[in-house]
Amino acid sequence: MTNKYETILLEIDQLVEAAVKETGLSDFGENDFLEPLERLVQALDAQARLNDFGRLRATMTIQSGLANRLRIQDHLLSNPSVYKEEIKSPIFIVGLPRTGTTALHHLLNQDPSNRTLRIWEAQDPIPPPRTETYHNDPRIAGQSEKISLTETFLPGFKTMHLIDAEEPDECYMLLNRSFMSVEYSALFHIPEYADWLYEQLVPRGCYDYHSLQLKILQSCHPGRWVLKAPFHQLGLAEIMRLYPDAIIVQTHRSIGEVVASGCSFSTLLRRSGSDEVDLYEIGRDWMGMLRAYTNRFEKTRAELEDKYPGQFVDLMYTDFVGDPLAGIRKIYAASGDPLETEVEKLMTNWLASNPQGKHGEHTYQLSDYGILIDEVKDLFDEYCIRYDLTID
Repeated sequence: MTNKYETILLEIDQLVEAAVKETGLSDFGENDFLEPLERLVQALDAQARLNDFGRLRATMTIQSGLANRLRIQDHLLSNPSVYKEEIKSPIFIVGLPRTGTTALHHLLNQDPSNRTLRIWEAQDPIPPPRTETYHNDPRIAGQSEKISLTETFLPGFKTMHLIDAEEPDECYMLLNRSFMSVEYSALFHIPEYADWLYEQLVPRGCYDYHSLQLKILQSCHPGRWVLKAPFHQLGLAEIMRLYPDAIIVQTHRSIGEVVASGCSFSTLLRRSGSDEVDLYEIGRDWMGMLRAYTNRFEKTRAELEDKYPGQFVDLMYTDFVGDPLAGIRKIYAASGDPLETEVEKLMTNWLASNPQGKHGEHTYQLSDYGILIDEVKDLFDEYCIRYDLTID
């Protein structure tokens, strides 16, 4: 009988061998990453319609995840004290995609006491960065060189997303090493994997491994973590289990704009990796993701909010755009910390240097993706009533 993973496992074996050769290491720790990796590769092979660049990108991302997993395990074996690190009062920005979370993240990053996940350290976390060399670590230059090619391979990317090696980004990269990451479903049409991921991200313990990596990174460069990613809507219960003093910031925006903007961004990402990008498929994928995120988060928030009074902060997109610092003050008030005058000046300077639309306008419309406004209303009607939002 033919093993359904026969050709896939051969590819996985090659990726594993390449990571072992690259690092000189062979201990991956727990083998619970193997099933997610098999499912991911199977979906990429069967559904993603990869072109040569897409196959190269998927291969490089997976191999990087394997190599980093090896390095992380090696570091843990040599530095068991990492397990004793405590993560105190983190801030999680959990709004849906395209709701102003990136700008909010960058503003909070202006406070030197906050600890964000910079792209360079997220991509290359071992050895963990040290405070004394944090701003001149040689890994920064290497990541900057890669980012400089972004517009070559993804023209228009900077009109949609702020990116710089020394600036913060989403912490999905920490899940790449478990192969339970929404990065893959954003880059490629792999609904079979995505649907499985939305259900399995939490019960498979991915947040424990996510937390362990934060402990490694803060062990030599401490600070209050400020983390951002829409997928945290799936993991709210795990976040509050691991960090009962966490502040949860939920951003909100007119839902029609959220859906259309997200589809547009996904279109840009996928066109580099496939020559057969179907806008209607992207519409289905995004609606499926938003359904999973919203239903899970709203249910869990309703169950937990009374247990954690004052730890949930809501920011409306239009209010935030109109007066960003008012939103920042709400977050600091919830965390019990004052917003220092000098920090406020740093945030004001960042806003002046990064006006909305700095890199061009991002245009989109819902109809391009075969999504009817009635579908959006059906999915988000209760959500919009709860937060007094418009649909269109």
